[in-house]
Amino acid sequence: MKKYTKSLQKSQESKEENTKRFLKHVKRVCEEHNITLDLRRAKKLTLSAEIKCSGYFCESTRVLAVAMKHEDALGILTHEFCHLTQWLDHLDGKFRLWKPASFGLGKVDTWLAGEPVANLKRAITYSRNLELDNEKRTAAMIQKWDLPVDIDDYIRKANAYILFYNWLHETRKWSVPPNTPYSNPGVYKIMSNKFNMKYTTLSRTVRRAFEKSGV
Repeated sequence: MKKYTKSLQKSQESKEENTKRFLKHVKRVCEEHNITLDLRRAKKLTLSAEIKCSGYFCESTRVLAVAMKHEDALGILTHEFCHLTQWLDHLDGKFRLWKPASFGLGKVDTWLAGEPVANLKRAITYSRNLELDNEKRTAAMIQKWDLPVDIDDYIRKANAYILFYNWLHETRKWSVPPNTPYSNPGVYKIMSNKFNMKYTTLSRTVRRAFEKSGV
C-alpha cells in the first residue's frame, strides 16, 4: 500500500511539473508572437454581446484568454492555445481553413445578434470544421505533454462541442455557462471517446440529448 501511495504521489508530482512546463511553453510562444495571455480569475468570459465562453483566442486583438476558475481550465487553455497554433500555421500558409472559418464565425455572430446573413450553413460548416481540427490538435497536445486531463472525458466533451454547431443552426442560440454542451453530462456522456462521429448531421440520439439538455 505504501509503495502504491508513493507511486501515485510521484505520478501526481510529475503531472504538476508537466503542467508548469506547458504553461511556460504557452507563455513563451505568446511572447514570441506578441500575444497577450489573459489567465483570468473568473468562471466565464464575454467573447461578444451574444456569446459567453470559458476561453478564446482572438487574432485581431491578439489575446488568448481563459477563465481559470472553470473546472476544466487546463483543457480549455490547451484548446485555445491550439487555436493560436492554427493561426500561426495559417500565417505560414499551412492551414487554409483559418481564413474562411474566421469569416464564418463573424457571420455566425452577426446571425446570433438577429441579423440576416447569406450562406449561413456554409459559415457554420467552416466554424464546425475549424473546431474539429482544433480539438484533434488539443487531444494530441494533452497526450504529448502528458497533462493531467482525462483524455477520454476531454474527447467526449470535444465531440459535444463540435456537434453543438449543428444544433446551433436549428436553435439560433449560443449556450450559456454553466449549461454548455461540454459541461452538461446528459450531452457529453453519450459522445464517443474518439474522433469518429458523423459531424455533418445530428443522429437521433444526439438530437434527443440536446433537446433534453436545454443547451
